[in-house]
Amino acid sequence: MPAPSNTFKAALRAGTPQIGCWVGLANAYTAEIAATAQFDWLLVDGEHAPNDLRSILEQVRVIEGSGSVPVARLPIGETWMIKQYLDAGVQNILVPMVESGDQARDLVRAVRYPPHGVRGVGSALARASRFAAIPDYLKTADAQICLLVQVENRLGLEALDDILATDVDGVFIGPSDLAADMGHISNAANPEVVAAVLDAIRRIVAAGKAAGILTLDSVVQRKCLDLGATFVATDIDVTLFAKAIRSAAAKGLSLLADQTVSGTAQTGAASKYLQQLCMHWSHKAQVSFDETQGSVSFSDGDRVTLTASDTCLTIIATTGPRGDLAGWQNVIEAHLERFAFREKFSIDWLE
Repeated sequence: MPAPSNTFKAALRAGTPQIGCWVGLANAYTAEIAATAQFDWLLVDGEHAPNDLRSILEQVRVIEGSGSVPVARLPIGETWMIKQYLDAGVQNILVPMVESGDQARDLVRAVRYPPHGVRGVGSALARASRFAAIPDYLKTADAQICLLVQVENRLGLEALDDILATDVDGVFIGPSDLAADMGHISNAANPEVVAAVLDAIRRIVAAGKAAGILTLDSVVQRKCLDLGATFVATDIDVTLFAKAIRSAAAKGLSLLADQTVSGTAQTGAASKYLQQLCMHWSHKAQVSFDETQGSVSFSDGDRVTLTASDTCLTIIATTGPRGDLAGWQNVIEAHLERFAFREKFSIDWLE
């Protein structure tokens, strides 16, 4: 009986696009939920998520029982670590930060048994062989392992042709790290970065290898697929959960009333102070004002409206239901007192 057939590797070789999702919550329960979504593949992240081999194996197990295929990203491409992942039964591995053809060749040797590689022969102890229940595992395993390497900096791009000349199964382009290395940190949408990514995808496909990427940009996703990319991750469980839970909290809190307080200050320069405060905050908030009316709205929900007469400045301070209203009052008052340093200025806040 041979090693289990790797349907993911077969799909990549056939050029059939596989749509995936990054799994970084580091929990088997949430991985099982993700597996119900029926992505073609789910990447269990061992590089940037708080995973170790045991937690990755727990997630791989629940994904294997679904219609999705598990892929695991190692924290680093060490031979001893690759051996452990393979023995644990992970057939699809992604190795980060590959920067040369020699490094890629070493990784190819690490996933193969002698005489073609250096993978240690310990299959009798391994989940990969079903604990020696697969008698032909040692003879057939190499063909079912899918080795994907990650190119994510300028050095890797410069060595891309050498990497593609090796027996890796696919090359994954990492836009975020590439953007940082190109001087555009946190801006993978920079045109220079996008151009480099798309050029790399073209070169990978032209070399007959599977090309992959993780990007949340739907336009770039479409372009990569049109260029022939075959393993494309379109979302991340962490960001999906974060967005959903924050939206749910905002929706729930919106049921509660805002906090508000009003006050007045007696001054003959009310119009001047109103305009000074609005102009001061115009670079960081939504502001509108004229000589007698002004409003300032910050993204965190803090707001203030001001009305000026010849003798009085009226202030209405507002925060969200869980905002720090007293703190917001102090901020408004401190700014106005600074503008009114030539006179004795105070706000009479109404309880």
